[in-house]
Amino acid sequence: MKRFRIDTIIVHSILIILITFINYGKSTSVHADTDDFFTVNITMTNMITTKEDEYAYVQYKLPDEELWIVGYSPLTEMNTVHHMLTYACASPGSDKAFWIGAGSCRGENTLIHGWARNAPPLTLPKDVGFAVGRNTPYKYIVANLHYLAIVAGDNSGNQITLSRKPRKYRAGVMLGATGSIQLPPKTHTIRTPFSCLYNGPPISIFAIRVHAHDWARVNSLYRVRNGNISQIVKSNPQWAQSFYPLPSSVQIEKGDFFVGQCVYDNDDDRTISAGSTHHDEMCNVYAMYSYEPSATPTGTPPISGCWGDAVTAMSRLMPPDSVIAPASPADIGGTNNDKILTKHIVEASNGNVYKSVHHWPNVQSLPKELGQVGGIALNNANDELVVFHRGSRKWES
Repeated sequence: MKRFRIDTIIVHSILIILITFINYGKSTSVHADTDDFFTVNITMTNMITTKEDEYAYVQYKLPDEELWIVGYSPLTEMNTVHHMLTYACASPGSDKAFWIGAGSCRGENTLIHGWARNAPPLTLPKDVGFAVGRNTPYKYIVANLHYLAIVAGDNSGNQITLSRKPRKYRAGVMLGATGSIQLPPKTHTIRTPFSCLYNGPPISIFAIRVHAHDWARVNSLYRVRNGNISQIVKSNPQWAQSFYPLPSSVQIEKGDFFVGQCVYDNDDDRTISAGSTHHDEMCNVYAMYSYEPSATPTGTPPISGCWGDAVTAMSRLMPPDSVIAPASPADIGGTNNDKILTKHIVEASNGNVYKSVHHWPNVQSLPKELGQVGGIALNNANDELVVFHRGSRKWES
């Protein structure tokens, strides 16, 4: 009996080791907390990029269970990754564990999370979750990372929290956006509207994320019902970009219109257009919502996009103050001063963030004796940047 027990322990240990190696090869790790919740780290493994603004992807195959995604903890920072989008997919965009530039998904897919500018983790409301796995179209999770600069050995990604307990409501995400962006040089208050008619079952918007680049001042989204316009969100895209909970949920019904816009100021000497790099611009407002599972028996969310200015007459209803950025995070969802929301944004924005300054320094201004740079440091006492270099001694690799 003793020999049998020892052999069993050895075999069990070997099995654990094999599972660990399998997960490591896919750059995912699963940590079971209880029978109800577990987390999955969907991350790159020593990612190497060869140029700025490369889009890289990593996939995770879901277990054959009925699962609900209920939270996200980004595992990256903005000096490495410009933004990260996470999708639930019928099939990944590639058969490889990691890939560059081939797209996130093949077949049916839905956006389930977005992150940028060191935004904090997100937990969905108690009775809400993204249904994935068995009895849904979504068998994979794919994280798409937009790398800002050239990296080597990066392990960024997203940690998702899943539950085996069914949720009363399913979650979905609608992207309101436009690609009609032309920002003339030395021009301010440039508006790029989008609008559409909603024709689906009732949904309840509970969180909003905005996304744009360096030239954007404010992104906003409104609901129009019976000719009356009401604000859903107005936010500064230069703040940390996560899905922030609204002070109170906003109900959307069949026949309502979505209208929104992004407002820009371009002080550059060039025209800025829509594009995928950080030298271009974007106009995105993401609305995360809940709905009754019976509303869409196929498991497909009621709405995924509101693209372009389809209903110009409605977008003209946006109030004059839509071009004014909120003064503080408390104003993001309207007039309600929500302390939890304020804390959520402010804490995410308090960290020191280093930004690349293009074309600095001017090479002509550098001392002639400056050699190969080995490192830099910041003197907090007087804000001096200290550069360690090799002078005339060249490092031959």
